[in-house]
Amino acid sequence: MSKYIAVIPRAAITRAALVEAGGRSMEQVKAACGCQYILNSWFYDTITGRPVGNLKIDGTVKAAAGWNGWGLTWDKGADIRLDILPDNGGASYLSGVELLTPTRGPGKALSYSPEYGGTRGRSAVLLAGARVILYCSGDGTADAKTPEGLRDELVSIGCRYDQAANLRALGLDSGGSSQCDFGDGQRIYSARRVAGYLCVWTRQGGQEPPDKEDKPMSKYTVTPSIGVNIRSGPGTGYGKVGAYPMGTVVDVLEVRDGWGRTDKGWVSLTYLEAVEGPQRVTDNGIAIQEHIISGGRKNRPGRDTNPDTYITIHETGNAAKGADAAAHGAYLDSAAGEDALVSWHYTVDDHAIVQHLPDYETAYHAGDGKAGPGNTTSIGIEICVNAGGDFEAAKANAAALVRLLMEEHGIGIEHVVQHNHWNGKDCPKTIRATTGAWEAFLALCRGETENVSKLDADVDKLANVGIIDQPDYWKAGNYSKDTVEALIGKTADYVREDD
Repeated sequence: MSKYIAVIPRAAITRAALVEAGGRSMEQVKAACGCQYILNSWFYDTITGRPVGNLKIDGTVKAAAGWNGWGLTWDKGADIRLDILPDNGGASYLSGVELLTPTRGPGKALSYSPEYGGTRGRSAVLLAGARVILYCSGDGTADAKTPEGLRDELVSIGCRYDQAANLRALGLDSGGSSQCDFGDGQRIYSARRVAGYLCVWTRQGGQEPPDKEDKPMSKYTVTPSIGVNIRSGPGTGYGKVGAYPMGTVVDVLEVRDGWGRTDKGWVSLTYLEAVEGPQRVTDNGIAIQEHIISGGRKNRPGRDTNPDTYITIHETGNAAKGADAAAHGAYLDSAAGEDALVSWHYTVDDHAIVQHLPDYETAYHAGDGKAGPGNTTSIGIEICVNAGGDFEAAKANAAALVRLLMEEHGIGIEHVVQHNHWNGKDCPKTIRATTGAWEAFLALCRGETENVSKLDADVDKLANVGIIDQPDYWKAGNYSKDTVEALIGKTADYVREDD
């Protein structure tokens, strides 16, 4: 083999270290330190042997580039991350070629010296959620790649375990320097004596196979546009007990004869697609589902130019029954959605969060033109206002999503804005209609508990569905007999319509 990929769970890593070779071969270094994985690492001057870039080994700075840039850093090993060096570096760090960073997503132009270019053997580290992935291919082999080809292959590998937008990768010294020993005969030999190595120690059985496509999974996504029926038993001969709409993510607890049992009943696995890799989950326990708009549609411009510096809050404005997050995902990926030339990144309802575009892509949601700052610099979130849904719960879920995005992208609360901020539209309309509601929503985004009485919350809920139109009056608590009777009548009418 001329290429090896080691997929290492973070939980299995006991230590990671940068080890100076001191003229020793890879075999000698590995034997001396007893690590399970060894890979050539930092760039160096081939004449002087001095490191190139930023390098720190176990608390001692070995090289300072004089500039800040993305690189790998850690204290013990399992905490390895991509961060700005040297300012945010830990006990150990090294710089390299920035392949995938928070500001350089898949498809973006790479920046590297001419010496790194061409079709060469490649060494790299890929961070994909709970996994650290070491990559090495031999120079002068069929697995040699250009830097762009390396980046694209790393995206393909990483997407088995995490979303492309979350992947981080650093290119290491390559060409004739590329060499590794991942155990069990996974070894690429080079006669070159490099300056240093990345060594990783793990608990027994720390590596998992890179290809896990055949491994049974518990989470599945409903794929048909009409959804899928839930039955009382594993077969079409059993009665219907409900249905899951398209885009719903379900936990399959048991598999029998091509059917999967969920907490609500049995569904045919023919109409489910296994969810690969760990899902992003908000701090209130909502797993983010994906229904990404198909590539090539006009409402997915495909430009990875969104620097993700703002978060824009919308409301769907669709009060129809069933107009939940899954339904909006289906709409955006339809001919109607494409013709409307509209798109956004997430839709949130009272029970689900669905992602429609990667965070780093431009979307058409802010109404300020294809190149407007709202469309090109912000992540768009739509909150559902569908009849039968719990708008307060939807807001809470949206706030949880905002907290996650602020953490992931380093966005401050001052950059969480209304749709109105970009083009003056009265959106998010329901929130804007209530005095103090936007400030309360921002408080939720900060993780603060709303200081709202049960009465106030109940009044807001009735106002959201149109039963009352003077919430301040009802929050005051002084009602006449006539107004109470009118409220009872409107509530009864609403219930009858719902029936």
